Amino acid sequence: MTPFKSLCYMMTQTMAPQIFVIKSLYIQNTIMLFVLGVVVFFLVYSLAKKKPKHLIASFLWIIIVVWFFNSPFFGFSAVSVSPEGIRLNYGILSLRNDLLPIDSPWKVETHLSGIRKMKKLYLIRIAARESMKVRRNNGLDLLEKIGGAIEDMKAQKRTK
Repeated sequence: MTPFKSLCYMMTQTMAPQIFVIKSLYIQNTIMLFVLGVVVFFLVYSLAKKKPKHLIASFLWIIIVVWFFNSPFFGFSAVSVSPEGIRLNYGILSLRNDLLPIDSPWKVETHLSGIRKMKKLYLIRIAARESMKVRRNNGLDLLEKIGGAIEDMKAQKRTK
């Protein structure tokens, strides 16, 4: 391989989007759709039986479900790092999926969890957004790889 072809190969490999899954997005989306399906079932049931109280309750539950999956309780589950920016994916029902600039600040943080605050959990904060919390074994390495990919993409963008 000639040096030019080698350089072109390296550029195409490093400029490709890198996708990181912090927590299983498929499971999170399944939970979101299942909960929404149950609420919509009760909504349709109340329409068919013509029960206005159940209809109002179903609408309230839909609002609660959508609020909950867009609340601070859920962090992003997947990150895609590309020259376009940092794409955060919270799940299928989330209105917070976003594309942040590649030069957004990031930091891996430690949180204590449990009743006695003895369990260490880790998350990555990109701009003002938090990821899902993970345990030390593989999770911390993944969060550091995400930060490394962001830094690599920043460096590549600067050299252009």
